[in-house]
Amino acid sequence: MRQVIISDTHTKGNIECIHAYLQKNRLKYKIDYIIINGDILGEHRNKAEPDDPEKYLKGLSPDSADTIISSVNEYKAGRFIDEKKKEKLGEAVLTYMHDRYNYVIRILKEFSQIAPTLFNIGESESPLHYQVIKEIPFLLDIPPDFISKSILYTDYRSVYQKFLDKLRANESKNLKFIGGTTSLKKNILFVGIPGLNPNSVPTDTLSELQEKLTKDLLNSIKRQLSYADKLIIFNHTQSKIAENPFVYKPGSPAVRSFIQEMKGRMRQKIFIQSHKHWPTAHFFTNDDFYFLLNNAGIHNSIFNILEISNKVKCFDIDPKRDKTRELKLYDSYTAEYSSPKERLALNYENPDELIKERNLGECSYI
Repeated sequence: MRQVIISDTHTKGNIECIHAYLQKNRLKYKIDYIIINGDILGEHRNKAEPDDPEKYLKGLSPDSADTIISSVNEYKAGRFIDEKKKEKLGEAVLTYMHDRYNYVIRILKEFSQIAPTLFNIGESESPLHYQVIKEIPFLLDIPPDFISKSILYTDYRSVYQKFLDKLRANESKNLKFIGGTTSLKKNILFVGIPGLNPNSVPTDTLSELQEKLTKDLLNSIKRQLSYADKLIIFNHTQSKIAENPFVYKPGSPAVRSFIQEMKGRMRQKIFIQSHKHWPTAHFFTNDDFYFLLNNAGIHNSIFNILEISNKVKCFDIDPKRDKTRELKLYDSYTAEYSSPKERLALNYENPDELIKERNLGECSYI
């Protein structure tokens, strides 16, 4: 069984690049499932601004762009924007939000025509933060408050629920939303820990909410274990990520406890963590689990493929260079390294080539 794992693409160009590549190479890779582990939205996460931001904005939301651009130009010119204009801007931003969430559904449906597709939600889609509105000030180079205050004139809190209702209405045997739930496919239990809040260490109200959702989900897994012999967990909350990415630990106390409880149970257990900072994959074993720290699609549209049979194999795919690399699996308890380059060599056959190709530098490639 082969599954494509995509995460943190953030830009329309990145996700569409991967889609076009998989559509062209579906027979080559013999894909059984596609899992998109959050953050389709989030243009503001892209460090490279488009050459023509206004044209780009019109491509994202043709129905709202002209009004937004007009208001922004007035703001930049120092003209007074009265309440009526602010309300008009707010309605345009609301339209933008709906258009962007509708795009998520549209691109998911396109992936589902290639292979059955599962989607877990990321922080950029979360209703707790509505990161999507940050795309506009990023593209048009204005203070975020100018946009975020405009939506106070609207019913913007309903956007996510309408998106969720529409997404569920479009679910089929080839498209499944797994954010905060499970999906049993043959003998594999797929689980999506959603990134509603980036932090799940209970230190504030939103983090406590995230951790409670995670606990409820883990309890649901325990009730379903007898129906599956393989478990794959997709996590989109942040983990304990330091400047040195070589030591990994899930941030959620509930997840860490669950991993310990699962020792000796089930034949294959895989934990997949996505984060936008990783331009390379990390593939290792620890605590009776396979761990894949998943490549982020924002870096050259790269993604991974997991092949699961008697063994678990991982492949690193760079669609823009049309390169496929099989990763080596290492045991985190016995692995030895004294530099980032040596750590990279634990997974990749030719670390020098990869460092040069992805402009990683000698000291760090996070």
